[in-house]
Amino acid sequence: MKPPECTFLCNEAASGRKSTASVHKLRTFGSHRNVRLRLDHLGAKLNRNIPERHIDLVEIASMVYIADQIARRGAHDVEQMGANWRRDLRFEISVRDPAFWSTPEVNDSLTDLLSFLSEDHYEFAFSKSSTPPIIDKYLEFGAPDGEESLDSVILFSGGIDSLGGVIERVVQDGERAVLVSHESTTKLRSRIRALRSMIDSAAEKNKPEYVTVIVNKEDLAEKDYTQRSRSFLYAALATAVARMAGLDTIQFFENGVVSLNLPLSAQIIGSRATRTTHPKVLDGMRKLFSLINESEFLVTNDFIWKTKSDVVEGIVRAGHGAMVPYSTSCTHVWQMSKSHPHCGICSQCIDRRFAVLAGGAGGFEQSSQYGVDLLVGERGKGENRIMMASYLETAQQIVRMKEAEFFSRYGEAARAIRHVGLPDEEAARQIFNLYKRHSEQVISVIDDSVAQNSSPIRSRSLPESCTVRLVQDPRPSSGSQATVVVHKSIEHQYRFNRVGDMWELWFRGKQVWLSKNIGYLYIEQLIRFPNKPFSVSDLLVQVYPEAIKIKPSKGEAKVDRVAQLAYHARLKELEAELDDANRLFDLALVDRIEREKQQLIQVIKETKFARRPKAEDRDQKLIRDRVCNAITRAIDHVSKYDSEAANHFRDAISKGSAVTYAPSRPVAWEF
Repeated sequence: MKPPECTFLCNEAASGRKSTASVHKLRTFGSHRNVRLRLDHLGAKLNRNIPERHIDLVEIASMVYIADQIARRGAHDVEQMGANWRRDLRFEISVRDPAFWSTPEVNDSLTDLLSFLSEDHYEFAFSKSSTPPIIDKYLEFGAPDGEESLDSVILFSGGIDSLGGVIERVVQDGERAVLVSHESTTKLRSRIRALRSMIDSAAEKNKPEYVTVIVNKEDLAEKDYTQRSRSFLYAALATAVARMAGLDTIQFFENGVVSLNLPLSAQIIGSRATRTTHPKVLDGMRKLFSLINESEFLVTNDFIWKTKSDVVEGIVRAGHGAMVPYSTSCTHVWQMSKSHPHCGICSQCIDRRFAVLAGGAGGFEQSSQYGVDLLVGERGKGENRIMMASYLETAQQIVRMKEAEFFSRYGEAARAIRHVGLPDEEAARQIFNLYKRHSEQVISVIDDSVAQNSSPIRSRSLPESCTVRLVQDPRPSSGSQATVVVHKSIEHQYRFNRVGDMWELWFRGKQVWLSKNIGYLYIEQLIRFPNKPFSVSDLLVQVYPEAIKIKPSKGEAKVDRVAQLAYHARLKELEAELDDANRLFDLALVDRIEREKQQLIQVIKETKFARRPKAEDRDQKLIRDRVCNAITRAIDHVSKYDSEAANHFRDAISKGSAVTYAPSRPVAWEF
């Protein structure tokens, strides 16, 4: 279901307007304030006036962040999100300088940045704010500090990458820095404070200053937890702090594998993938913030060519591996406990644990801190298990790839090449080397674990779905769901294969793993026999042999289970589709429909059943709906992981009383 358009009336733009299911009022000040915006513990040196545009920027970013949580995407949970999860978000905001924000260059920069960052459609309308507050209303000042100048503003999330950046800049290089943190939940507060204390001890004389940003909405019932606009809020606030400090740069620290956002697991897609520090996003921020400053403003990420393992190795080499266990990477913060601060099943936890082990920090962080052990923990069924299997398989494939093959497989890399400040050829080489090194680091952890667990592997005493069993078992044993063979040497162009309760799909050389879905059984039958029309009854029987006992509809008679009713119904549908295709001058579609029509006519002639059948009865309609809906749901599921394969199935499979797989060009499927 496509999510509805949502309108957000912000600050004075909300006056005299009514709220509805799709219209929301947001206010950061005034008697009806419902959005809390605070910057805590600012030192005295930062108590400086900043231009009104920067205050506008902070308020706009806060509204966008809250809206991101309020507006539901096109499904109740992330596993069901498909092509319709993108939202239409419209904002009416009162600002101090509406003429500036309404200029095409500024407005386009804002909407382009946010649209790529969160994959939503944004629209902004700005009006003049008559009584806006000054920035002091949002500030809480800490104790007075010295008058030394500051060197840098660093965005500090409390994750491993940002910790590595702080150790490099503040502890090793001795920079005087402001660390800007966003407190999204109080659950992280104690861990952040512990890290701050350790950083202060390590930095000695050049202890950094800390600014904590708090943005939340009173009585907010979150409908979407992806919050991909968080980095925009984060950067906007850091930009305001930088302006207060007289600086023209803010610094992210994020490893390049996360920043570039190539799908190392096909299950990490859509909202589960992050673009928070993608080079195109950082370049968009640079452009917007430079317009606001009326001078060049930089947004950097000096870890773009590092893997997370490289970052961990740097922390350990600097002598601060003891800080690693206090960093937090987990997506499922609401599940956090003192004994298990990391869930162990989300993509961030998988990346983190591989990096900790490959980077030499395994002695500092115990596996018991994870809800599920990376290597020998039970992963259960469904998406969690599929994600790990796909993650491992992809790492092994990249290790074997040549550069040309890599970019053929991961065309998304082209989005980043022109935004990293290098010649295209050099940028491409750096990206390939980055991902190859990451894959080698993952495989090294697997190889070490296999060697260390050789005895329990032989005795099969480890859980079936644990990582080392997924790597080793070439086929699932009875009752298991699926495995992946990491050392497989054969790749396929087109393959659809059932492995246990999962399906392995290769389409144009790209592999994805799909969880159990009855619709895949129907699709398998169809692609095994291209251009063959199946009645829904016949297709049902192929999947459920016991359905042979179902009474056929009156129109189906007894012509070898080939349903004349279905053929005539489909023929009627094709005639209507053909008229539409001719009106649109879609010659390729006309050709496909004509071929299917001729095939149907030939079948009808062979059955010697030329007269029109009677209307289908209620039972037959139920069967048709059951089969066709299952196929549709299966294709929608494929679209989450491989949109190209899903589009192929949608175009090639015609559904109705007769169902046919008729691709415009032959496909050599393997099974």
